Amino acid sequence: MASTDKKSPDDTETDQLADIVPSALDDHTHTEMRILYEESTETLRFIKYHQWKTVGATLLTFLGMVFIAGFVHANALMAQKLMGITIILTVAVIFTLTIYQFWMHNEQRKIDMLADNMSSLFRDVRALKSRLEGNLHRYTLLAFMILTVILGSVVVNLALERISLASIG
Repeated sequence: MASTDKKSPDDTETDQLADIVPSALDDHTHTEMRILYEESTETLRFIKYHQWKTVGATLLTFLGMVFIAGFVHANALMAQKLMGITIILTVAVIFTLTIYQFWMHNEQRKIDMLADNMSSLFRDVRALKSRLEGNLHRYTLLAFMILTVILGSVVVNLALERISLASIG
């Protein structure tokens, strides 16, 4: 005789759904919170997109500077000026990437605050990726972007030095 204690998978799902605590907000406030949440997530995507565009544009600018220096057979004085521009651009880009990171952090804080007022299921789904893991990913990518720009700057300066030496000889 089969045991009647066993629950079917459908019963387990029903029990889990019964444990969901809905948002305590009224419908209008809940709608406002959803709009703010969507706006913040869209802003995060915008920031991430612009971080990578900034890195890419910087590397293309570096490439253009090397191309121009090679095309005009830059002398030592011009190469030094271009090296100075490279260093200033590198510092400016690192500053910009850091500002983007602070902006991203603020948007993430808004999302966290909004999530506290959503249903328990919403919070459970968001908790699948811990705050620590998210921060680790964000700051690892920031470090990678910064190192990429610095490495690009070093390569440009080495190339400019070589171009200026070739113009002498």
